[in-house]
Amino acid sequence: MEKLKQHKEKIIGLIITLIFIALICWNLDFRQLVATFKIFDYRVLLVFIPLYIFGLYLRGVRWKYLLCDSKKLTVKEAFFAFTTGNTINSYLPARAGDFWRAFHIGKKLEESKMKILGSIILERLIDGISVLLILAFAVLTYFKHPWVLNITYIASALFLGSLVVFFLIFKFNKTDWFFNKLSNFPALSKFEPVFTKISNIMNRFMEGFQALNKPHCLFIAFATSCLAWGIECVITYVLILGFGQHYGFSIALFIISFIALSTIIPSSSVFVGPYQYAYILALGIYHIEKSNALGIAFIHQITIMLTITVISMIYFLFTNTKIQDIKEEIAEEMQETSGNIKETEAQNAGNT
Repeated sequence: MEKLKQHKEKIIGLIITLIFIALICWNLDFRQLVATFKIFDYRVLLVFIPLYIFGLYLRGVRWKYLLCDSKKLTVKEAFFAFTTGNTINSYLPARAGDFWRAFHIGKKLEESKMKILGSIILERLIDGISVLLILAFAVLTYFKHPWVLNITYIASALFLGSLVVFFLIFKFNKTDWFFNKLSNFPALSKFEPVFTKISNIMNRFMEGFQALNKPHCLFIAFATSCLAWGIECVITYVLILGFGQHYGFSIALFIISFIALSTIIPSSSVFVGPYQYAYILALGIYHIEKSNALGIAFIHQITIMLTITVISMIYFLFTNTKIQDIKEEIAEEMQETSGNIKETEAQNAGNT
């Protein structure tokens, strides 16, 4: 039972993956899938890969400005850390890459890991808003079917609502006041050490949202985010052309929007299941057969996975980092987080 609790997220991800695989394989024409790979013009990858790497570099620039252009963090380091974090996210569950990035860069810059993690959460919110703008533009210019509108409404509520909540918490910063008020209640006064610990952690976390208070940094971060996602749309459109599919540019907008939103869904390694099904839904709008859509999705995802994996291996080579070091950093971060939780629970039990 204890092992089941430890691997709960992996089990949930595996179940969700299997459900999506079943949906994908239902009535799938495997001969047509193989034929799709044969018609692809692989020369388009000569355009796809350099542009994709440039988009990753822009995301490094964005992260540097979300940390308010910290002089300690170079764009080169931000680029490699972002790419490596995404690679780890692709192969490991529970967003392990984000925790590794917070731990790794926090240690390197001698900054609070919670502050770095806060900046990563803000980065994800800006990503979500950028994708939302792409989806909204696609809906307005081409396809207004109710189910697509519903996805747009849900995404709007999720990302805009989260940004507003974090902005209000950061702007008014009532964390200490809130926990002090809780401590003043006679029945809760014995939990004051626990409240103090939680308050300190939350304050360090909210330091990662400092870009919300600096319009210059926030504007550059948002502009580079939109530009990076714009490049994603361009290379996706180029990839579609490589399969001989000649549709308007809106096809790339729907693909990028759907696959970006699909990564929110828990799944097993390399986002197997939700990613491919999102591709099928997006191309289904243009009446492209499931088998053809799946073939395009495979080429798209495999190219990206190979690219970020190679970049990460180059980073490991030049920094003399071994895979074991990465595992130890993640394990250390998880152990520290688990230790903080257990310590808080022990204090809670002792006070009780």
